[in-house]
Amino acid sequence: MPTVNRILTAKRIFLTSCLLLSSLTTAQAEEIYRWIDANGVVNYTQQKPRDIAAQQLTTQRGAPTRVESTAQPAQAAAAVNSDLDAAESELSSAQQEMLKDLRAAEAARQEEIAKVREANCQKSRALLSNLSAKDRIRVRDDNGTERIMAEDERQRKIEQAQKGIVENCASA
Repeated sequence: MPTVNRILTAKRIFLTSCLLLSSLTTAQAEEIYRWIDANGVVNYTQQKPRDIAAQQLTTQRGAPTRVESTAQPAQAAAAVNSDLDAAESELSSAQQEMLKDLRAAEAARQEEIAKVREANCQKSRALLSNLSAKDRIRVRDDNGTERIMAEDERQRKIEQAQKGIVENCASA
């Protein structure tokens, strides 16, 4: 019987090793290119297209996608704008009106986002100022009782406020 247990243990180790090795090869990064053709269609390819502004997307299983432009920003913007201008000239008057409405809605949305970010920036700065000015901070729990905020909680809140400033304040 001891040999059967050894064989089973060896099989388990072998299978576990095979699983680990196969998962290592699938976790490697893949590079994909995203580009817009003359008709305004978004394309994804594994090889960089020639003479077309493209974004390089680096993907990895379980990780966020990183986007890197393969063209200079001014060149990429000019190429996209010329592609959009060519596509826009082929639109009917109703479609052009819809596009105009969409652009106005997007501008309003961007303006609203800017206002929200500014408000979040001000809140984060005020919170950081309050947390940094005092060592002992009183807080009210959900049940209404007051307590002194622990130092580790205070430090976490300071880090969150600093992160909010970086994410929302244009000057940061």
